[in-house]
Amino acid sequence: MYQKREDGVADLHTHTTASDGTSTVAERVEQARRRGLEAVAVTDHDCIPDELDARSRTVDGVELITGVEVKAEARGKKVEVLGYYVDPDSSELDDLIRRVRRYRKERNRKMTDRFVEATGIQTTYEEMRGRAEGSLGRPHFARLLTEEGFVETVSEAFDVYLGEDGDIYVPSEKVGYASAVRAIHDSGGVASLAHPGRIDAETDVVREMVAEMARNGLDGIEVWYPYGGTAAGRGSGVGVEEAHELAEEHDLLRTGGSDCHGEGSDKFRVGDVRVPAEELRRLKQRARVRAEKTRS
Repeated sequence: MYQKREDGVADLHTHTTASDGTSTVAERVEQARRRGLEAVAVTDHDCIPDELDARSRTVDGVELITGVEVKAEARGKKVEVLGYYVDPDSSELDDLIRRVRRYRKERNRKMTDRFVEATGIQTTYEEMRGRAEGSLGRPHFARLLTEEGFVETVSEAFDVYLGEDGDIYVPSEKVGYASAVRAIHDSGGVASLAHPGRIDAETDVVREMVAEMARNGLDGIEVWYPYGGTAAGRGSGVGVEEAHELAEEHDLLRTGGSDCHGEGSDKFRVGDVRVPAEELRRLKQRARVRAEKTRS
């Protein structure tokens, strides 16, 4: 189940126009303020918005946490690693992000070609890139499919065209999870495994994966996420309760968030999933220790 709103103070998983969201950083902060949040993390895909110029700062009474969500690989499966309280000027993290973005650019070029083949709509990578306010990604292809009447919703576009069995889908080369964790640590940040229930693997495999990642420096696991008590039929069978168990078993921090992308995205849910104050405090403390180590 989602963390009860009255028991939570922070949404630690949101996206902005810097990647595939529809809200700016300023708009996201205002949305968080209106929802009564004490803190919100911006965790854009493989990039850090220019507005985030410190590990965290307070804006209109809301703590704005600098984060990132890095696409990576573990045991041959796609995973995503969330970084919190990262230094936006870290050269190590910047190098990793640049490499991942290069992989994404190559993938998007191939997806554009497949989009043209599947739909007959004549477009180019450059035109698709121009449509995106931030980083081009599958949601932008999904919105165009919706606008052109091939599907009724963005969710349907993913189900029919952009999922792993879809005609437009192209797999992406990825960095190893250990490289992602190390770069986040080198930036003074804290690394957490995103939405374990969405990993395309059997439950036992995900459990083994988490154990391995914990042995190799992973700090936390995303426990609260909007797939309810289970993985909602997608990915592994790991849901909120199972993620809690994995956190306890491997002494991992518990993170969570709504994965909000903004209005018009089918994922406008900032503050719908929340992290308790005590878990936010533990995350901050780990980040302080990590930042001190990078300075020494």
